[in-house]
Amino acid sequence: MAELVYQTWERITGRPWSDAAKGGFTDGSYNANIALQKKLLGGWDPYATAAQAKPKAKPKAKAAAATTPGPGPVPVDPGLAAQQWEALMALQKQIADDNARLLEEAQADARRLQEAQLSANPADFVAYELYKRSLEEQGYAPQTAARSDVEIQELFDVALELNEGISAGTGQFGVDIPSTGSISRSELQAFSPTDIGILSSFLRGGVDT
Repeated sequence: MAELVYQTWERITGRPWSDAAKGGFTDGSYNANIALQKKLLGGWDPYATAAQAKPKAKPKAKAAAATTPGPGPVPVDPGLAAQQWEALMALQKQIADDNARLLEEAQADARRLQEAQLSANPADFVAYELYKRSLEEQGYAPQTAARSDVEIQELFDVALELNEGISAGTGQFGVDIPSTGSISRSELQAFSPTDIGILSSFLRGGVDT
């Protein structure tokens, strides 16, 4: 079984794996760890180099005194270090997944809000239907399905109840837009605010003559 990077570090330097990050020898990424392991296997020992460069201080003569032996080095459990590393990787993945989920939820809320605002105003009828089609093209499901051109044409004719007259041209979704001269005063006065809003929505959407 190939030796893991933390095992190579502890075997060559005699230091715990946490000292590698503290000393700035790795930032914990996969590429940095592999690069560090290659240097160590090539004979490089950061602590041995530092010890050789530093001149040894001359020992000061002093009277021998009885000393109390200090505690020995704390044994390092390689299995524990591996578990900590795996736990850190799992935590980072969980954080990334949570951030992605929160972003997706925020974008979904923004789409629903935009759809609700457009649907609430008859003057945005054309923009509303175009927005729903755009959502479906991107793979999203709008709150209400986008209407077909035929459905919109029938809705326009039924809502306005216009008699056939002079056409100003073709609007969005193939709707036949009546000219101002083809709408009588009585018909115009009979329009509800919703009808006027829908008609203005198509007029703002442009007319191909």
